[in-house]
Amino acid sequence: MKKSSKQFLIISFIISYICFGIIVYSRIAFTQIFNSPLYLSLFVLGCLGPLISSFIVHILNRKELGGMRGFIDKFRIVKAPKTFVLIPVFLIAHYGFAILLKNVYRYGSIIDFFRYLPMAIILGSQEIGWRGIIQPGNEQKNGFWKSSIITGLFWSLWFLPLIYIPQFIILPQFYAQFAAYLVGISILLTTLYKSSGSIVYCIILSSFVFALFPVIILRQSFMLVLIALLDSIVANIFKDKTFN
Repeated sequence: MKKSSKQFLIISFIISYICFGIIVYSRIAFTQIFNSPLYLSLFVLGCLGPLISSFIVHILNRKELGGMRGFIDKFRIVKAPKTFVLIPVFLIAHYGFAILLKNVYRYGSIIDFFRYLPMAIILGSQEIGWRGIIQPGNEQKNGFWKSSIITGLFWSLWFLPLIYIPQFIILPQFYAQFAAYLVGISILLTTLYKSSGSIVYCIILSSFVFALFPVIILRQSFMLVLIALLDSIVANIFKDKTFN
């Protein structure tokens, strides 16, 4: 693993785990976090951990990543007409599989999508690290599929302390299934990134996926693994057609 990848993981996990750890230790329910300025600030800072880490790693690795300019360039929007098609296709396929497999627990209000979208965008901003640092670093040695899985597993480890916050959307006993589910999303995001060369599109897709969590509430079951496998199949269908 590259030095920059190690730095990103260490800094991200330190920031996020400390913030989330304080919330877990305080035993405050997830739904109550948004009513407390202190815990909300800790939660937001924890979610921003990977973004902050990405900035620091770019500064520490100017030759490899381009420093601050390289960090800003990651948010450059590249004209990629195919990508505008892939975002809705991946999003519809992802949740469409859940609906077809009857793995939807219940449907929330569409208003919740807009309510949670700002927080989802904060989560989506992490893509500059996962897709911009970790994925390329692993892919040089391990190839597309293995590196996408590794990135997804690291991503799932980042989520680990969150499941111990009372009333969090993911229950601890279904963490393994959720980890597989994130690997499937990781593969979709990697396909999107490699087809466009822009992190912005990955942020959009990731934000929409997370913002729809309270609207299309999935059952926590082994079906999450099947959805991940189907996501991988969809990614494979479009991978060879869109990669430059």
